[in-house]
Amino acid sequence: MTHVTDAMGHGLSRRAALCGLAGGLALAGFEAARMPQAVAASIHATVIASSPRYLCNAVAATRDGTLFLGAPRWDLMADTPSVFRVASDGALQPFPGGSWNTWKPGADAASAFVMVNGLHIFSDDTLWVVDQGIDPTKGASVPGGQKLVQLDPRDGRVLQVLRWGDDILPPGSAMNDLRIAGDLMFVTDSGLGGIIIHNMRSGETVRRLSEYKLLRATPDKPLRGRDGHILRDSTGKRPLVHSDMLEITADRKWFYFSTPSGPLRRIPTDILLDASLTDDQRAGRIEKVIDLPTIMGTAIDTLGNLYYADAEHGRIVVLTPEKKQLTLFEDPRLVDGDALFITADRHMLVPVAQTERLPSNNAGVNALKLPFISLGFALPDTLDGHRLGGVVSSL
Repeated sequence: MTHVTDAMGHGLSRRAALCGLAGGLALAGFEAARMPQAVAASIHATVIASSPRYLCNAVAATRDGTLFLGAPRWDLMADTPSVFRVASDGALQPFPGGSWNTWKPGADAASAFVMVNGLHIFSDDTLWVVDQGIDPTKGASVPGGQKLVQLDPRDGRVLQVLRWGDDILPPGSAMNDLRIAGDLMFVTDSGLGGIIIHNMRSGETVRRLSEYKLLRATPDKPLRGRDGHILRDSTGKRPLVHSDMLEITADRKWFYFSTPSGPLRRIPTDILLDASLTDDQRAGRIEKVIDLPTIMGTAIDTLGNLYYADAEHGRIVVLTPEKKQLTLFEDPRLVDGDALFITADRHMLVPVAQTERLPSNNAGVNALKLPFISLGFALPDTLDGHRLGGVVSSL
């Protein structure tokens, strides 16, 4: 979920904060045996990461279980290193190190993380980082700041950096999340509303459905937190986040997308890709799937089950291809579960971002409860008699 606010001061030095992160991860239980059958009440989630200082809204894992955390520069988090790799002893290490993790307002953004809002690991096991490039003190992207960065998860080597001009990222755009299907990369723009499609083989990039109504949130359905309060800042201003979540089915027939306030919609992937069509024609093929509560993260499995993190009720829900909704997991610790991640061995990872407790979403009051945690649990094979799949291979 995109969240851009003014940075606020704090009394903890960066050095002290980073030192305090050491030993802040608990990996026990991450390799727990898969459960043959389970319902929501029987799933036990383990705290797989615990940060005493920096809010994390993204978590991903390589095939060997190495964890990475995304820590955005939201209010109270101005000095975040942005991306962490979890060492074998549990320490959280700024990744890949150097200038990438030490950006400050006014500094060069070409080789530094400015506003990391998402990260993902696909089937080639490399780490992709989504940097919106937004200076939180100005609320606007800085030159060279908005980018996608691909990293080698072992040594931190930068494999490539993708940046686009105003034809793909007009002023006001904010890249939010991404998925890869074959040679194609799909990225949502939550700043204006739109879908970016990049062909990784040819290098061609196009923008689809830019600022179309069905990709934009509306003020008539505000974002709500777990306690029922409407997210708003001290002046009463409410966040308005446009196209955010996206998922692509394993057979690549359907492209699902949503704003955090819903509804969930979908479009045939071939319609989205067909260069002979106009955006008006594409918009005519968009289907509404279901209405949603406030959500902050999604995932999809190989059997077409779509998972969403219900922020209003502290749960993760499975939407089956038949549109049946099943509660997979409920937990009092699940306050604004964000970007969901399914590992290669069928574990679900959930960062607990506490978004609703930030001052900018809680009428100016800081209600954050430390530490910031991420949860993990094994996906059952079935839920209420319905089969669940595994991670969708992207390449």
